[in-house]
Amino acid sequence: MAGLGRGGMGEGADGKKVLQQISRETGGAFFEVSKKLSIDEIYDRIQEELRNQYNLGYTSDATEAGSGFRSVKVTTKRPGLVVQARTGYYPARR
Repeated sequence: MAGLGRGGMGEGADGKKVLQQISRETGGAFFEVSKKLSIDEIYDRIQEELRNQYNLGYTSDATEAGSGFRSVKVTTKRPGLVVQARTGYYPARR
């Protein structure tokens, strides 16, 4: 989506699409209240997800502190599990 990125939202950006992109890029989730999905059902889903979460830590073995985006892919060997994770990160500047 043009105009989106680290710096801002861009002109004429669709709020729903922006929120979906932010949630996808940060490993989060997007829920929309509708006739099919009530606010109570959304809260139930969030509660269930929070009960079944794991946190993983990661330290890069790269010795150079570059400024580019570093991709990260998290997978599981166990079928039926859902992985929600960021697609990568920008290293801290030193």
